[in-house]
Amino acid sequence: MSTRLSVEQRRAHLIEAAIGLAERKGVAAVTTRDVAQAAGVSLGVVHYCFENKDALMTEVVKCLTTDLRDAVDEDQQMLEWTEQGVDALRDLLRVALSAMWFDVERTRDRQLLTYEITTYALREGESTPERLGIARNQYAFNDATLVDLLEKATTLTGTTWSVPVGVLSRLMLAMIDGLVLRWLVDEDSETATLQLDRIADMISSQATVLS
Repeated sequence: MSTRLSVEQRRAHLIEAAIGLAERKGVAAVTTRDVAQAAGVSLGVVHYCFENKDALMTEVVKCLTTDLRDAVDEDQQMLEWTEQGVDALRDLLRVALSAMWFDVERTRDRQLLTYEITTYALREGESTPERLGIARNQYAFNDATLVDLLEKATTLTGTTWSVPVGVLSRLMLAMIDGLVLRWLVDEDSETATLQLDRIADMISSQATVLS
């Protein structure tokens, strides 16, 4: 049986290697040569899959966000949801946030890495402006992920947003971002859970039932 990997499989393998390295030694210290060594491939393979380190780090942050998205999408309650109305929307958002938070707590180092990548991109962007693209792509991808969740939530509950969904996604992302960062500092899971409920309350208050 052939053990040859497809390009997508190779890219995924390299992304995981980069995540492991960045968690251990920090984003700034990671080089494409390090990633090649950790993945057991030549440097040429890394550059075949990714133009440079910046392109690799952009895919790393997308991977970290995708993991959280998948945790929500695969939640059994989400898959079986049938309740309708604004109250149901609030409850569904609580379910989604709870599923997300479960994944946050079991991947602490990866969550810390997302903030480190943002800081790295902003700091390096002062001397290398194109590196700002890492952080901008990171938040654009996060926004798009939340837009998908919010649109799915209204579809499942027969509701509609009374303000632009893009505005809500940015607000929701800002609140979740701050909440995760605070949890990384104090690890107060009980308070974080209560605040997730408040986020669901606040966001769902911007919806109405479809007429």
